[in-house]
Amino acid sequence: MPIKQRKVKGKIYFYFEKNIRIGENSWKTFSIYIGSTRPTAPQLKILTRKLEKIINLYVKKEIQKTKTKYINVKTALKLERIRTSHKMILVALDHVSRENYLKRQREQFITNTNAIEGSQLTFEQTKKILELKKQYEAQDKEELEVINMEKCLELYDGLILQKIDLDIKIILRFHMLLLKAIPSYEGYAGVWRPVNVYIRGSKYDFPAWKDISELMKNLLRWYDAYKNELHPVELAATFHAKFVTIHPFADGNGRMARLLMNYILQLRGFPFIDIPFSKRDEYFETQEKGHFAKYEPFVKFLVNEIKIQFTELKKKQKTR
Repeated sequence: MPIKQRKVKGKIYFYFEKNIRIGENSWKTFSIYIGSTRPTAPQLKILTRKLEKIINLYVKKEIQKTKTKYINVKTALKLERIRTSHKMILVALDHVSRENYLKRQREQFITNTNAIEGSQLTFEQTKKILELKKQYEAQDKEELEVINMEKCLELYDGLILQKIDLDIKIILRFHMLLLKAIPSYEGYAGVWRPVNVYIRGSKYDFPAWKDISELMKNLLRWYDAYKNELHPVELAATFHAKFVTIHPFADGNGRMARLLMNYILQLRGFPFIDIPFSKRDEYFETQEKGHFAKYEPFVKFLVNEIKIQFTELKKKQKTR
């Protein structure tokens, strides 16, 4: 019942209360003090509207975030449950199982993120390269891309552990590792592109190379201004779209965008997300729309992937 009574110094006082589930095992109680007289039916209707307003304001500010456009309250609450449930599942795993899960997740991410950009390496080939990397010097461009992305992820893990927020310096450090020793790109690693670019099939005219430095500063200013005002998933998706629209590097923009998107998500406790190669065309369509400041398609794409990949994780846990 929404009416609760409490005895204080021998007197009875009434409260109108409602519990809502915030996370997997996290509930929050919202309460309105009524007084020493039980409310009438008409008063209950007024109290119900008042309490719902209080709850909606809380969810809007703390869960959905005040400036979020493309994630509604229901979806925000669902994503919050995924965030907290994912943590619980990982904590419940023994050390070996957790390490194996995270290892396979990263191997799959490296395979897919490189394949989206044209790599022909399969998951098994990628896995083998990572297992043997200490025994040979990679010469092939695609092999180097595998090893370099793993080095990016090693840096990534250390920075996430320290909870260091995103900035220009971190972005350039990631890119330096991403293009390290890649033939014909040695001079482009860790620096803004010194050339103009275009993407075959895109109708968008990318910014001139001389504007990149200022555009990236503006992007990080936007990030700093909105990082506490946008839902983390919308923040990560919009940052990704804005980043590839600037196209700040001579090579590696897509891989960088997907890495930075995950960095933003994981800093805020959300699971690491892999964009499957099988959804490459759909993903590219959302990016083309993002070039023209239409961010909703990619936000919804990312929300859907988070839901799908969390459901897959739960199924795997049930079969253990």
